[in-house]
Amino acid sequence: MTRSCTLAALLAMGAASLSHAQSVGKFVPDFAQIQYAGSNGWLGIGAGYELLHRRLRTQAQYGYVPPERGGPLHMLSVALFYRPLRVNSNKTLQINPLDIGFKGSYQFGRDYFFNLPSRYPPNYYWWKPAFRLHLATESSVTYKLPKTAGIRSVTAYLEFNTNDLYLISYVLNAGSLRIGEVVKAGIGVRVGF
Repeated sequence: MTRSCTLAALLAMGAASLSHAQSVGKFVPDFAQIQYAGSNGWLGIGAGYELLHRRLRTQAQYGYVPPERGGPLHMLSVALFYRPLRVNSNKTLQINPLDIGFKGSYQFGRDYFFNLPSRYPPNYYWWKPAFRLHLATESSVTYKLPKTAGIRSVTAYLEFNTNDLYLISYVLNAGSLRIGEVVKAGIGVRVGF
């Protein structure tokens, strides 16, 4: 009787750990990425998930600007991109001409605040210096790897974005700002698992 109880307990623990591993596996990101510039700091790292047959991508990214580049600055961003079109040139190469998306970014630090400090008069800023909303686009080329590689794909991408403050400033000050002053570019690499 003791052996059968021990065996039953071991089987139950094994089934529980297998079930736990499967549920934890759902939280493992579909990709990791590294990005240079593009409103995500001087260098940003992040991860995310692909949904709806890889047409929708969510991601979170931490960005950093070192002191020698104007920092130190720390920021966190989350994004949602939609891929309306993808072109498969062959079995291993995929081109995404234009993904469209939205981003929200939060910059940490005492000079960047969400609520207006008391040292400023009411309504001094209409925007939140710590928080920006972005419109973004991305074009990418993906190289698909064999399933045995452990890495599903490697993607190189180019992102363009602008934020709420830049866009409104551009519209309200027509002619005084150039498009290059309000649109930011970033390049990056994404590794799919």
